[in-house]
Amino acid sequence: MIAACPKCRTRYKVDDAKIGASGIRLKCTRCETVFRVEMPAVEAEVMEEEAPAPPLKDPARLVLVADPDTTSCQKTADALRSWGLFPVTANDGVEAILTIQRELPRVVVLDAALPKMYGFQICELMKRNESLRHISVVLIGAIHDENRYRRSPNEIYGADRYLERPDLPQGLQLLLKEFGLPISERAARVTPTAKAAPAPAPVAKPKMEPPRPVVPPAAPTPPPRAATPPAPSVVAPAPAPVSTPTPPTPKNDGLDAIRTKAERLARVVVSDVVLYNQDKFNRAVQNGTALKQMEPDLVEGRAHFNAQIDARVRAEKDYLAEELLRVARMRGMR
Repeated sequence: MIAACPKCRTRYKVDDAKIGASGIRLKCTRCETVFRVEMPAVEAEVMEEEAPAPPLKDPARLVLVADPDTTSCQKTADALRSWGLFPVTANDGVEAILTIQRELPRVVVLDAALPKMYGFQICELMKRNESLRHISVVLIGAIHDENRYRRSPNEIYGADRYLERPDLPQGLQLLLKEFGLPISERAARVTPTAKAAPAPAPVAKPKMEPPRPVVPPAAPTPPPRAATPPAPSVVAPAPAPVSTPTPPTPKNDGLDAIRTKAERLARVVVSDVVLYNQDKFNRAVQNGTALKQMEPDLVEGRAHFNAQIDARVRAEKDYLAEELLRVARMRGMR
């Protein structure tokens, strides 16, 4: 039989084979209420109540956030959730375009410099696709000068709006309301602002000395031989000293994380330059002079890059030039 707690209504299944006539008192494991049932049982098994089905994703509230920075991506998703929306996330361009095709979100928030596939390439692809062009696109770029972008957002690869990264996530709220998304009234009136925790004091990393070349031990000097009368002979020229090549510096120098940051920042800077100077860049690609033509536009980004990246890593190669040439070759430059 089934016995229910009279207070919290938790149900218990009682073994019928052990039913007695005198009844038995049971104690509810949930609210600890003691109650009597007519049919006693030695053991009672709590019947789990069916969990309510999770709410279905409302297509009108679905927003994709594609951001390679997982911390920033999660922060934006949490803000969207607090506004009554349904966020989905992606951390690279391939994952983003697959999610867009599968979920068909109402709005897509794209970082312009996504790995594997640039955000502005995804935007172009969406606006050329009949089944995706209705989705509103907010393009996020790395801005080094707040007065730099003066063009209409729909001229930038078809994006509906353009937003600077420092404006995330709060800058999205007004844009989403303009797109017609149902932002909850409470969230619209009260926007929580989290206090930034004080940054921890930097921990000094021990300096790693470069490996010292191994010097082979000197050969022992042979003992002097007894004097013998000199024999006429032709003296051969002494062989030229053989120079020992210096072994290459190993890469386990503690700079791998900075190299990764340099590659990432180079992608951001170059994508920003290409994003704003697309006509000039396309002409330079056709002429095969991308690096020469775009170098003046890299001045500001290069200064930002030099301020962020360790000089030892910058001395290894020109990250910005390599990234610009890579993008130009992707566009067809030979």
